Amino acid sequence: MITITPEAQRKLSDVVDSQDTASGVRVAVVRGPHGCVHGWRLELEENQRSEDLVFTYGALKLVVESELAEALHDATIDYREDGTAIGFKIDVPESGAGGSHSGHGGCGNH
Repeated sequence: MITITPEAQRKLSDVVDSQDTASGVRVAVVRGPHGCVHGWRLELEENQRSEDLVFTYGALKLVVESELAEALHDATIDYREDGTAIGFKIDVPESGAGGSHSGHGGCGNH
């Protein structure tokens, strides 16, 4: 199950509520030129597909492609505002599914 901190949940809900066409937030993978996982990003969801998995956190809907669910199983989404950074952080621990990792790049020998 993906964990969303209370602050991230509030901020994501605010963003979705401010958009006319968004129905939720999608967690998407960022792939490199060889298909390797380079990180993760959040996108406003407007066109949910039938094969997508939907996780509900209060009024917030988080959408994930079904093939990414295992890699995101222990992920945490957080929101921070401090002296050095502002924004969301997606932490995805190492998993056996595709070598996912916490938002950092890397493709072995590529």
